[in-house]
Amino acid sequence: MKKIYIAIVLISIWILTGCSTKSSFYQLHPKTAHSYEGKIGKKGIIIGIGEVEVADYLDKLEMVTRLSTGRVNVHDDKRWAGSFTDNIQSVLLSDISQLLPRYTFLAYPWEEPISDQYRIYVTIDRFDGSANGVVTLHGRWSIVVQQENQVLFGESIHYTQRGGTTLDQIVDTQSRLLEKLSRRIASRVRARIVK
Repeated sequence: MKKIYIAIVLISIWILTGCSTKSSFYQLHPKTAHSYEGKIGKKGIIIGIGEVEVADYLDKLEMVTRLSTGRVNVHDDKRWAGSFTDNIQSVLLSDISQLLPRYTFLAYPWEEPISDQYRIYVTIDRFDGSANGVVTLHGRWSIVVQQENQVLFGESIHYTQRGGTTLDQIVDTQSRLLEKLSRRIASRVRARIVK
């Protein structure tokens, strides 16, 4: 009986020390100068940024890096500081708002009874960094006229950029790729939506 008790105590200590490993937390961040307040002013056109859809392998709290074409590494102790999809959406909202200050941008869903005339949708199939420092963003985006439920413009995205090999550097490069996507979206909004 004493041996069983000692075994249980040792296993409990092992589990507790194993589970107490400190996690590191990461967050994507806007790269465009930030002064967005998230308020609706007197700007006439309201554009919603829909909830971002990501591939299943990315839709988790743990960070994911790429080991090879068909193999990924899920970092148990390296985590996103909150929802990865919400983080992407908020970075896009911040970056695009700075690039197009004459429009009102809102992150969908919002609480107030507001109707957006247009909505931007983003789907991400791949968004990870590899051991050699290359970060890849693949997916597609579109802007929809809400009242007619009609696609005004859409395109695929295939971005790669070399950064560093640490997770901090990978996250910074991912943020730069989101800025690149924001600049592309902003240029299409300027060309297609006349204010």
